[in-house]
Amino acid sequence: MLAVIVALINRDALLEHFRVMNYTPSEEMGRVLDDLDLTDKGEYIFKASQPELSGRGEFNAHCRTDLSVEAAVLGCYADGDIFVYDIESKELDGIRELTTAHELLHAVWARMSESERRALVEDLDRVLEDNREILGAEIAEYETGEKQEELYVRAGTEVTKLSEKLEKHYAEIFNDQDKIVGFYNKYIAVFRKLESEMEELAKQMESLKASIETKTPEYKQQAEQLNKEITEFNECAETAGCFNSQWAFYTRRNELTQAQDALQNMYAEINGMVEQYNVLVEKYNADVLYNDKLNDMINSAVEPVEIEE
Repeated sequence: MLAVIVALINRDALLEHFRVMNYTPSEEMGRVLDDLDLTDKGEYIFKASQPELSGRGEFNAHCRTDLSVEAAVLGCYADGDIFVYDIESKELDGIRELTTAHELLHAVWARMSESERRALVEDLDRVLEDNREILGAEIAEYETGEKQEELYVRAGTEVTKLSEKLEKHYAEIFNDQDKIVGFYNKYIAVFRKLESEMEELAKQMESLKASIETKTPEYKQQAEQLNKEITEFNECAETAGCFNSQWAFYTRRNELTQAQDALQNMYAEINGMVEQYNVLVEKYNADVLYNDKLNDMINSAVEPVEIEE
């Protein structure tokens, strides 16, 4: 039995070595490989996994079982091979490198023994606790058996502050793990900036809307009251003896003129807020459209739309 096990191990090693020796990356994937700056071990597993940049049709055939699911899938490690959705976008610079590194760690995990995985569990759990705001929601979506693997992959590609044990482990794959996290931060910053901007625009819109809704009925009430007072003034002016002096007439007229000027200023202020609100709405809608297009670009389930300059 031992001989059979050894034979199987040797056969797997020979097959993997054969895959490494017969893998030639495309020009684009070759650049990704250079950018990842892998160790000898990392590069060996990289080549054994034969990563390729795949167009939408080919990528979906390997990596998506249900195109009705809206969540974006950037890459997958399937049947020993790495497939990366070929996203060509200067707006999402770093996404190819990050996705390839992500899937490479899935390949590394697949080659680890159960004891090697268990040795990292405590440190990985600590990473989750320290970065729950970033990782918690997404990790929670995975099945119990897959959570630890996904946490392992994300810790190695999205988190810089790690325990000494984890740093030493990832250093076996990446010469500079911080550089890998840099790819993640570079592309995800586009989405975070948009999200932050939309949140700020939404707050400004809400504040302006509240002011408009407060000032508009106030303006209408004052306008009605002023119109009533102007009518009364005109009727009094046409009635002999209504004003007991010329001074009283001019005093009242000046009061009404000042009130009219104040009301016009209020009207202009409201109009200004409405115009500002409309500008914010236009900007918010443009950001939503841009965000949707970016998400479509990374979602192989939909036909990507080119983003105009």
